[in-house]
Amino acid sequence: MWLSSSSSKRSAKSTSSPQPTSPNSSASRATSPGSALAEVLRKNPFRAASRESVVIDQKEDESVQLNKDLLVLADFYPDVNVEVFRELLVRFDGDSRLPLCVEQLYKYKTEWARGRWSVPPRDPDHAIPVEEQFRTKTYTDAVKRTVTREFSSLNTSAIDAVLAEVNNSYTNARPTLQRLANKTWKSTFTGIFRKRKSLSEPSSTLLDKSKLENGTVRFLATGCPELDQELARLFFVAPALPLKGRDQLAIDLELAEAINLQEAEDAGALYECKVCYNDITFENLSACSQDGHVVCLDCVRRTLNEALFGQGWARSIDVGRATLKCLASDDCQGAIPAVLVQRSLSREKSASEVWSKFEERLADHSLQASAMPLARCPYCPYAEADRAYHDIRYTSTLRWRLRRPRDISTLGFILLLELLPALLFVMIPLLVLFPKTFTSLFYTALGHLALGQRTTRFVCRRESCARKSCLECLKTWHDPHICREPLIISLRTTVEAARTAAVKRTCPRCATSFVKSSGCNKLTCVCGYSMCYLCRKNIGKTGVEGGEGYRHFCEHFRPVPGQKCLECDKCDLYHAEDEDAEVRQAGEEAERLWREREGMVDVKGLEDAVGNIAGQDDFWTRLLNGKWSVQGTVDWVVERCIVLESD
Repeated sequence: MWLSSSSSKRSAKSTSSPQPTSPNSSASRATSPGSALAEVLRKNPFRAASRESVVIDQKEDESVQLNKDLLVLADFYPDVNVEVFRELLVRFDGDSRLPLCVEQLYKYKTEWARGRWSVPPRDPDHAIPVEEQFRTKTYTDAVKRTVTREFSSLNTSAIDAVLAEVNNSYTNARPTLQRLANKTWKSTFTGIFRKRKSLSEPSSTLLDKSKLENGTVRFLATGCPELDQELARLFFVAPALPLKGRDQLAIDLELAEAINLQEAEDAGALYECKVCYNDITFENLSACSQDGHVVCLDCVRRTLNEALFGQGWARSIDVGRATLKCLASDDCQGAIPAVLVQRSLSREKSASEVWSKFEERLADHSLQASAMPLARCPYCPYAEADRAYHDIRYTSTLRWRLRRPRDISTLGFILLLELLPALLFVMIPLLVLFPKTFTSLFYTALGHLALGQRTTRFVCRRESCARKSCLECLKTWHDPHICREPLIISLRTTVEAARTAAVKRTCPRCATSFVKSSGCNKLTCVCGYSMCYLCRKNIGKTGVEGGEGYRHFCEHFRPVPGQKCLECDKCDLYHAEDEDAEVRQAGEEAERLWREREGMVDVKGLEDAVGNIAGQDDFWTRLLNGKWSVQGTVDWVVERCIVLESD
């Protein structure tokens, strides 16, 4: 079946034979979230009694199969947050994990989600971000080693709790860990003598102390290429040194070119570039197609980059032949062959991107020169010819008929009959005197009617894009799609999700997320894991496996309740941090990122972004306000009296 999946290979050592199950047993009844959780905790591998009875195959990374199951659940339930799927999948194991998760979501989706919905629902064509998927063991181990070395002042259990909250993502965990580290006594003491580093500055423990030739620094290798690239993107610092084999290839190529240049010079086989007047070898030259002017490939490459990213397009590009003009002389009508132009980019790291940009620029220039109506993809340069709804030659070919009386309201039909003689008396002379004007108005109104009835769903046919968008609002298409959906809904949803995440805590043992509503700062998960709400440290039970229990909190008497203790720096049992400030800060940060993503940084109050409210810009409102026009009136009449027939 399509729900079958192979999970992590766990086998329990058992010598007793299986007993038959009665029809009234609990296994035959529907499983509720509470009973399912109890069953999972009964088989919890973290219990001391069950650690020896569970054997885990370390050869296979369990995240691969978990991500496959995660994608299946995401396709079936696009309105549920991915965090719910992760929390549900880790509770079950074995080959029946995916069917059990589907069954639980089918019966108790609201109970499992607990308000964690995706608004709007995820697009099935969009992949789930890597930060929301199960991470590989190599990545999680590398992240834990890195943050432990970077934030050595924090307790290991606090680091585990923060990583559990953000799905072991280094980028998302670093701000919280930095904020917790700034509250420790070590950070307070060192902050007196030197300025604290900002979040955008990498820690010195992550950098390679050896300097490179250009004076820059690199990160130390973490043992995980994925984390190395993430650190490089986060801090804009060069990643770990590449393989020596690639450096050797560059050295060999440079040596081969030097030997080739020396041999050509000894044999007198050098050529002079007509642009830069340098001596070049045969392998590095190009020639125009008319007079054979010699131009080196370096000049060709620099000219192409200037044409693409500078202001030399009209001067250097021969659009008709899709290549460069001759660079040696303005009077020469020749051109550099396109093969040699592409070859000149072979030494650049971004050769394919530059050449693709050149081809896209040529295609865009040709489309603009054709003056055809285009439907464009808002996410890539792809465009296709659109119907000429504003061209009378096209609109005159549309088939139409008069709307039947039953499609018109009774009052409108009676009013039309009463005004028909007066309309004919006025319209017939004007139609005889100005036939072209009335014909143009009518066919333009037909084009507007056809344009309003066409579908606004646009599918990009470019293989590298293939995204669905709306031709009206230029946003990603969602089924059902509401064009120009009020942006305030999206903003409110984003801010509320960020505020909830600011006070959320996640158990590092069973990945259960929860929020403290009242009580003390000692939190105990349903799996038995105890942690501090403030510093997220594992405090356990007093006397059990070195747990501190309530001794983790301050026990000194204070004359003024709520006052900070002057004798120790332990966490308070009941006094919580200013959660309102954290929630407000998280909401402001989420709103800032949302405005940058939507391009609405300078928009105040979102009044300008929402636009006209439905019903406030109709025909009668414009007529009463004196904003009517002849074409608008004809459009209104045609819309109510004519029906377009499908092709």
